[in-house]
Amino acid sequence: MKRAAPFLLVLAVVLVYANSWAAPFTYDDKIEVVGNPAIRDLGNPLAIVLANPARVLVLATYALNWAMGGFDPRGYHAFSIALHALNATLALGLARRVVSPTRALLAASIWALHPLATEGVSYITGRSDALVATWFFAATILWIDDSRTADLRKRLGAFACAALALVTKETAVVLPLVLLAADVFLVAGGRWKLVEPKRYAPLLVLLLGAGGARLAIAGWPVPEVPRPLDVHVVAQGEAWARYLQLWLVPWGQSILQAMPATMSVVGAVALLAFFGAAVLAVRKGGVPAFSAAVWALPLLVTSAFVLKETMAEHRAYFAGFGLCLFVASRLPERRWVFMIPLVLGALTVRRNLAWADEPTLWGGAAARWPGSADAAYGYGKSLREARRYPEAVEGLKRVLELDPTRIEALDELGIAYAEQHQFDDARHAWEEALKVAPGHCAALNDLAALQLTQGDKDGAMRGFEGTLRACPDDPLAHFHLGELLTGAHQEERAIPHLQAYLAADPTGAYRPDAEALLRKMGAPTTAVGGP
Repeated sequence: MKRAAPFLLVLAVVLVYANSWAAPFTYDDKIEVVGNPAIRDLGNPLAIVLANPARVLVLATYALNWAMGGFDPRGYHAFSIALHALNATLALGLARRVVSPTRALLAASIWALHPLATEGVSYITGRSDALVATWFFAATILWIDDSRTADLRKRLGAFACAALALVTKETAVVLPLVLLAADVFLVAGGRWKLVEPKRYAPLLVLLLGAGGARLAIAGWPVPEVPRPLDVHVVAQGEAWARYLQLWLVPWGQSILQAMPATMSVVGAVALLAFFGAAVLAVRKGGVPAFSAAVWALPLLVTSAFVLKETMAEHRAYFAGFGLCLFVASRLPERRWVFMIPLVLGALTVRRNLAWADEPTLWGGAAARWPGSADAAYGYGKSLREARRYPEAVEGLKRVLELDPTRIEALDELGIAYAEQHQFDDARHAWEEALKVAPGHCAALNDLAALQLTQGDKDGAMRGFEGTLRACPDDPLAHFHLGELLTGAHQEERAIPHLQAYLAADPTGAYRPDAEALLRKMGAPTTAVGGP
């Protein structure tokens, strides 16, 4: 059974996630993958490094998927499922070094088949958490083995995994602390004096080098939203409580956990409770202390960044293993306990059904958070993209009831009307958007495109020129203006705009058209001056 366990675990993962492999790109996938030009040239590693120096390896895997299958989501999902299956076997290997073989299999199977892991697997952008977890698992296994057998090869392997983790996701900065927790609580039996500080020197060098490189290339992380420190800390306490609840009782999952950042009693109490639990775990030592470290340390990193969303399920992907390990270490070694991962696997299959299409996914978020304009917007936009126009219009109007200044909803509402040929309603929606934000690029472009649709080429030309006055680098305005000027036989004015489009969006949808127009005019595709 011990030899068969990894194969059974992989088989279980593949079966449970089989209904997710054709799910479409959604949410941040459209920015990080579909809209990311850096991944479309596997032979240009510098572009990947400059795009996000802290996640070079993740972007490289996207680039590999792109090279093999373009924007067919099945290849991306196959990679993510295979990665999760690998992580399941690594989780089993780590758990076997901590608890008995039976409890190790239980811990790994609960973690691998738990529905809260779906956002790290079925959500393509969640791959960053799954991939950094690979290096956490592998490094910890190798580090424990080296601590117990003084095997230099294992130590070097752990260093290599740490280096790979540092170019996978920011969470990797706490990997040395996870290894220290393994040393102290699993190998040294809580006796700090037995830990060799010099073993950690290369890890610190790696950490400082990666941190320095990241700062030199991308600068210091900037908060996504303004938020007072005390409010952020308390909000993260509530987020941690929500993560814990979802791991213990996996019900109420959502692509968007629209928890507001507020000074809540729940958050304050949760902070105190987690602090008390950490103190008790350290005093207890052994498995409880190591499990607490695995749970808390990765979450501390994600909590340190001030992000728009106070929580996201995929951020607790690796952290959940700490909780599963602790729970499995306390359960009896009986056959009936393996009903737990079976039930969780069934819930994961059910959760993956929500990823089959965007309206279903976002509809669940809107139902879960009826007061969230973000959830309502995601639902309305997904309905518009699915051409379910009556529902889309109602959904987008609901966004504006929750937030009348939501420009994106007005823009999407205009598109929904335009695609139904309700042009007066479309114009009104976009004009309302410009009242809120006079320089809104998308609304300006949409109004210009509407004039073009209605046959007013001169009006469209003036409209796109207006877009460029407000948004000088807007690629769509450059392309359409260049196209219109070409049709008006104003080649000298058209060429710089078409070149500016290619410079601003070199892998855009209109690239073949722009290049064809430039070749027809005998002009180079690289700009020699501004438009």
